[in-house]
Formats: sequence, C-alpha cells, structure tokens
Amino acid sequence: MGGLSKKASLIQELQRDGQQPNLVVTGGNLLFPTDHLDAADAQKAELATSAGVLAATQKMGATFAGIGSLDLAAGMEWLQQLHKPPAFNWLSANLVDPTSLKPLFTPILHRQAGRVKIAILAVTDHTAFQNTGRDFIVQDWRATLPASVATAEKDTDFVLLLSNYPYSENLEIARAFSSIDVILQTGHAIGNMNPIPVNNALLIQTDIRGKYLGVLDIDWQHRGAWTELPIPLDQKGAQQAASTYSNRFLPIRQSLVSDLNIEALLQEAQQTADAFTEKLLCGNERK
Repeated sequence: MGGLSKKASLIQELQRDGQQPNLVVTGGNLLFPTDHLDAADAQKAELATSAGVLAATQKMGATFAGIGSLDLAAGMEWLQQLHKPPAFNWLSANLVDPTSLKPLFTPILHRQAGRVKIAILAVTDHTAFQNTGRDFIVQDWRATLPASVATAEKDTDFVLLLSNYPYSENLEIARAFSSIDVILQTGHAIGNMNPIPVNNALLIQTDIRGKYLGVLDIDWQHRGAWTELPIPLDQKGAQQAASTYSNRFLPIRQSLVSDLNIEALLQEAQQTADAFTEKLLCGNERK
C-alpha cells in the first residue's frame, strides 16, 4: 500500500499542471495479491487492507474499476459491499448471476471529459474460474461483449474497455470491435506496454502492483486509426484529421511527496490488518 499516497500526490500534481480535462482510470485486480483467502483472521486482515486500498483509490479521484479475477478472492458478498454507486462502481459485463444471467455489477458507465462522451466497459477473465458451485458465473466475453459494445457505442464518442484478459484475447477483442477505442489490459505481469494500435483501438497496460502511473494524452477527433505524436513531417498533411496520442509511464519513487490524507487512511487500514494478524499468530502459538 505504501506507493498509493505517493501516486495520489503525483496525480494531483499532474491535474494542477494540466490544462486539459482528465479521467482517472483504475483497470482492476485492485484489492488482493492472490485469488484465494484462507484462515478467518488472515481473511479479516486482507479485508481491512483491501478496504484501505479502495478508500485511497477513491480519494485519488477514481470512481470506478474493472473487476479482475483477484478482486473476487474474498467472495461476491465483500465485493458487493464495496460497490456504492455513484461514489464507486465495480464494472463487469460478463460477471453474471447464475440464474438470471444478468450482470451483477454495472455493465456500462458513462463519463464525460471535456466535449468527449465516454462509455466505459469491463470484462473479467472467465478462464480463471470454474463456473460450478458459486454465486456467480463469469461468461466468455464472446457471449456478452457484442451486445454491451453495441449499447455502449450509442450516443457516445469514445468507448473504453477495461480488460482482465491476457494480451492474446485482447488482440482478438480489438479486431472484433471497430467501435472500441482504447483497451486497458490489467492483471497480467508483462510490465509497462506502450500503446499498440489494433484495428481502431489502442491496447495498453501499466505495470501491475502500482509501480508506475500510466499517462495517456489524447487529442480526440473521431473514431478511426490513431496517430502517435510527434507526427513525421511527411505524414502531417495526410494525418491531420486523425486522433493523436502520446504515452508515458511515471515511476512511483520513494522520493515523491506523500498525500497526507491518504497516508492516514492507509495507516489506519494497516493497523487494523496488523491487529488481525497478531491475533492469528497468538492463536497458532496456543496450538
């Protein structure tokens, strides 16, 4: 959790210096480092930590996140407790009720950045789950995403997909949907990945576990092929009408100033987690 207060301070600095509208985006796999929690007191410690992480993330200005497979480590009930629209929305188009097959969380979220109307979708990696004996089903994206994208693209300028799937699946998604403009890949340890244009989408990933802050600067014109800045001199005339982008990854260094409010939130969560851990250790000693 140590880097969150420094990341928050960096986001605030960028927002102060920037003259353009911005959107704080959290991809997913936000809460836990593992896909399963064991002993009761250990689970309580992890829950306290995850609640602190989420509170800090909200303080940074994030109002939504995609649901990654690790976010479900404590079960559906815990995730639903943390789903509190409009303050914070968990997103997944393919995490559904096993009986009705309706989405258990927000399937599509709408935001606006300046003049651009944005529709935000998320998909959870269905290959991480056995869909038996659970209070949820994670469907293959092929079953749910076509209808969700068709709905999302109506009355919006820009479609952002938060994807918990690996790179190979995201390539297929980008090729299948011409109306998806950016795919933020999350939860797979391949490090920082500069934007890769595929069909009409940019496929991008920031390194996991909060080591970096990814910043994607966009000059949005319309849906279609992207052009990376700076534009070569021999292409400037032909590419003038294209949407352009530039990207950077800012490391979360120890030398960065911490946001004191978020630091206090994290310390409180850590103290609660430490108390549960100490109780668990004392219990083990008695045995």
